[in-house]
Amino acid sequence: MNWRIWADIEEMLVTNDIKPILAVVPDNRDSNLMVEAPVPDFWDRVRNWQACGWSIALHGYQHVYVNKNRGILSLSTAQSEFAGVSREEQREKIRCGLEIFARQGVRADCWVAPSHSFDWTTVELLVEIGVKVISDGLWPWPHTDKRGITWVPQQLWSCLRPMRSGVWTVCIHHNGWGDSELERFRLDLSRCASSLINLQEAATIGRQRQLSLMDRFHAWSNLALNQFARPVLGRLLRRGHHR
Repeated sequence: MNWRIWADIEEMLVTNDIKPILAVVPDNRDSNLMVEAPVPDFWDRVRNWQACGWSIALHGYQHVYVNKNRGILSLSTAQSEFAGVSREEQREKIRCGLEIFARQGVRADCWVAPSHSFDWTTVELLVEIGVKVISDGLWPWPHTDKRGITWVPQQLWSCLRPMRSGVWTVCIHHNGWGDSELERFRLDLSRCASSLINLQEAATIGRQRQLSLMDRFHAWSNLALNQFARPVLGRLLRRGHHR
């Protein structure tokens, strides 16, 4: 990944005592994620992050998309490593990913799907193998479903900013960052650091809650905003800029 930028991000997180979720691909085969040479001590670093209280997410298996299925959340580009794939193949991917983690002495604290795309078969398999936390979804608060899975929602991308209420994660992909994005993150972090909690705290909140009708309405309205209103607004803004 982009290790030059990551070094500064990691320093900021340590300085502010922030314990993030790091989504780790067990056996990355996606060339889009190969932006710098791999570091030889990668798994040593992952073990150290986890020992320091940072959460390590199982981020799929190889991050290779096999179809155009958006999955149950319909959040991202139509591409998936898991959604729409047979139960047997999904089970094998998850098994292989967790086997690599185990061999490297790493625990899967939660699941983060590549491109937010997975299906109910994926969820059932995660329950079977004991991964009981998923970081995804557009609800305002964490909750636990009837299967026993605790969902920590994910509603913001790229930047940290204060919100009125709720608990969710911010999905940050730093591979394409330069110095300007890094400086923006530094400023955002200085404003929001006191509001950030770790995954264990968020999951504890979720284990005390079930999904409410208001949660469902919030998720539906956010999905509509993400899929329809924002793309249309973006096109209008670009059209106005070109004029």
